[in-house]
Amino acid sequence: MVTLLLLLVPAAAALAAFLSRSEKFSRWILMITAAAHAVLCGLMPTYHETLHPGGNIYLALDSDGLVILCITSALFLLTSLYITFWMPLDSKRNDGHAEMKTPAFTAFLLLFLFTMTLTALAQDFGMLWVAVEATTLSSAPLINYHRSKTSLEAMWKYLLICSIGIGLALFGTMLIAASLNDPHAGLSFETLRLCGISGLFDPVYFRTGFVLCFAGYALKAGLAPFHTWLPDAHSEAPAPVSALLSGSLLNCALLAIIRLWHVTPEAMQSFCGNFLKFSGFLSLAVAALFIIRQKDFKRMLAYSSVEHMGLIILLTAYGMENIGMLHAVAHSLTKMALFLTAGNILLCYRTRSIAAVKGIFDRIPLNAAVWIFGMLMICGTPPSPLFFTELALVTSAGFIPGAVVLLLLLVIFCAMSQLMLGMCAHGPEKPIVDKEVEKLTDVPVLAMLLVALLGTAIGVSWIIAG
Repeated sequence: MVTLLLLLVPAAAALAAFLSRSEKFSRWILMITAAAHAVLCGLMPTYHETLHPGGNIYLALDSDGLVILCITSALFLLTSLYITFWMPLDSKRNDGHAEMKTPAFTAFLLLFLFTMTLTALAQDFGMLWVAVEATTLSSAPLINYHRSKTSLEAMWKYLLICSIGIGLALFGTMLIAASLNDPHAGLSFETLRLCGISGLFDPVYFRTGFVLCFAGYALKAGLAPFHTWLPDAHSEAPAPVSALLSGSLLNCALLAIIRLWHVTPEAMQSFCGNFLKFSGFLSLAVAALFIIRQKDFKRMLAYSSVEHMGLIILLTAYGMENIGMLHAVAHSLTKMALFLTAGNILLCYRTRSIAAVKGIFDRIPLNAAVWIFGMLMICGTPPSPLFFTELALVTSAGFIPGAVVLLLLLVIFCAMSQLMLGMCAHGPEKPIVDKEVEKLTDVPVLAMLLVALLGTAIGVSWIIAG
């Protein structure tokens, strides 16, 4: 019953919000649904059950899905709380742009939650493909919230590029199905794992299917060289949508890649693992290159997401999947806080230009503190949990790969610290504190507190164990 409610609650709430004509009522629907979804996620480890929609398709929860589901629900709850206070102020300062109506915006957000939940619960590659494609369709309109020419362009770029990727993933799924000697085996993850152990795969079909599936889902995850949609979508989307895209949507695509890696037969893991490692290292290199040259602070955060998706893939490829999941959790919370703070800076200064934003500590000091602390956390400075996950990668990947990772992380840290610290300096002589924007710091502060507590707990346990 709990599994079914996890799907029905956001779907029904999306319909109710869409039919509602009241902005206040739709925001209440958003908050109540987000809270209910979080409660249901808390009940899942004890009361979840398996759903059988039909045939070989079924929905259930495993350890990987539980992590993604819980972080998605937590981020959605925090972001929904932020939205209730952000929307009126954003509407007040929107520079004449026609905004999406609140009931429609709320409906798409709840539909987005439904599709991400379905992705976490899917237990076969057919349903997983449908769910990941549905996340694209439900999240695309959210990018065009402000209905400007640039946001409309970013939305269509996101739709077109991700549709190409999902098409590749569909073709790859078909080839993986064709690689099975048993045409009635189905595409459930458990069946494919057993077939891999028994050696029932055709290696040529499986390798080709793996490459196409990986390319399709890597495109959705923002991994280089498939990342081209991500900077535009993140920079043009409103702050809470950017937070969900980076903190939740990318995790859903990563989950699809992890599912694919889990069913890879041992004899093919060396071949398939090379694709993961290549994309991981390339993502780090691309992020380092573009962050150095970045002039837009939201695009800078987008390329930081490319970096961390690469790190998670590298942790997976080097056999540290649990540490990769921990990295995903810490990255999601930290990046959500940074994108929400970036939205606050945008509300205050009305520009995304790094060069035009100066004196944040004078204008919005609380946001400036979160901005700098978030920069330190996302770059892996203790007590960030990312310090321990990145340390595990550097020390376990081997001397040369570890040195390359460490060098690229150092470049990114230097570039981000220079850009973000520069935004805080050289303010006006007589600054006026923006009290309205300062009131929007509660959720980012809470997220940063959770990250610091998580990192401290890991550090203490690491010291005790070592």
